[in-house]
Amino acid sequence: MFALIRSHRSHERHHPHRRSAGLGSLLLVPLLAAGLGACKSKTEETVGASAKDEVSRKLADLELPVALRTRDPQPTDAHQLEATTEQLRVNGAPIISLQKGVVAPEDQRDGVIPKLEAALRAQSHATLAMRLEAIIPYETAALALNTAKQAGVMNAAFQVRESGSSPRTGWLNIDSYVMSSRADDLPPIQTVNAKSWDAFTSKWQSITSACRTAASGNCAYADTNFARGGTLKIELHTSGRGLNVNFFRRGLSPAQEREEEVKRRKELAKKKESFLQGHISHDEMVEFLMLGDPSTQALFQFRYQEALAAPSALSQTIAPVCGQDRCGVLIAADKISPMVRVVSLLGAAFPDGTTQPAYAFEMPWTKRPIPTGLPEWASRELEKNEMLEGNFGKK
Repeated sequence: MFALIRSHRSHERHHPHRRSAGLGSLLLVPLLAAGLGACKSKTEETVGASAKDEVSRKLADLELPVALRTRDPQPTDAHQLEATTEQLRVNGAPIISLQKGVVAPEDQRDGVIPKLEAALRAQSHATLAMRLEAIIPYETAALALNTAKQAGVMNAAFQVRESGSSPRTGWLNIDSYVMSSRADDLPPIQTVNAKSWDAFTSKWQSITSACRTAASGNCAYADTNFARGGTLKIELHTSGRGLNVNFFRRGLSPAQEREEEVKRRKELAKKKESFLQGHISHDEMVEFLMLGDPSTQALFQFRYQEALAAPSALSQTIAPVCGQDRCGVLIAADKISPMVRVVSLLGAAFPDGTTQPAYAFEMPWTKRPIPTGLPEWASRELEKNEMLEGNFGKK
């Protein structure tokens, strides 16, 4: 080690200019790095200054969502909206930058994209023709649709491509759409009459049978213990790789819901008394307790693959209710669900040759209401559980 150091110093004595050159080089490295860093920082600031400064990436047809409905007329009186994961454009002009398809918080306000609203109000058109990259999240599309509705746009249309490797494109049109809050008991669709809950229960068995034609279907059992009366809410929902056709009983006032809860509590007390008096057997009492409340919903779930091939089990599942008469349907999805799932679900539920329903898009940034009558229901369920454990003492 000493020999190496001594040799090095001797070399420096004989060649002093080399030592100074070496020190100069060492000093030059951080100066160059600092200079390059400054240039880089300045360049980054310039490139990311605004959406208009960014280079627009052309969206290829093969990046569009796939659907089994592609033959709707191409919209004419329309704003042309295009969205990639980097940018949102209207009529070819950049509006805002997107971060992996997501609208930045500073670019939205109360469910509206202000810069997009200004661009749409600049010209009057009846339709928003949307050309979206398939992986754009649902929340971004819902923000654009809600903004367009605020700007006076009546209709929407999605450019889609046929299922498989075909590059052929077409349109899936949605006329007179509305937006719906998660707090809405029923979507505010005015163009069709809502169906009754009984219209679903009368077809429940055939709907379950249609669902079971799918290789991946998870089908709601055709229950005979279902509620009667009320209004039918039909929902097309996507979460993860799951696609749902859901039916809910809605349309009851808070007073009607309380009345039903009082009726069920009286029925429970009557059954309990009958058992204590020996009028019904132990097995009959257990059967009553296990039966549960009358069904007020039915959920039918499918894997995404079911939306890609015709005939689809999704269209067969919804056809018994909506095959003859036009329905009102709510579209709902998680915020991050890619639009390819949403659009493919719409096309599978109502493919080419079927009557397009009246659609409402759920706004995923809104809040759901707290269920009414929850404490009363929980109290009754606890009482039923105690009875199943053999405790029939009076509360």
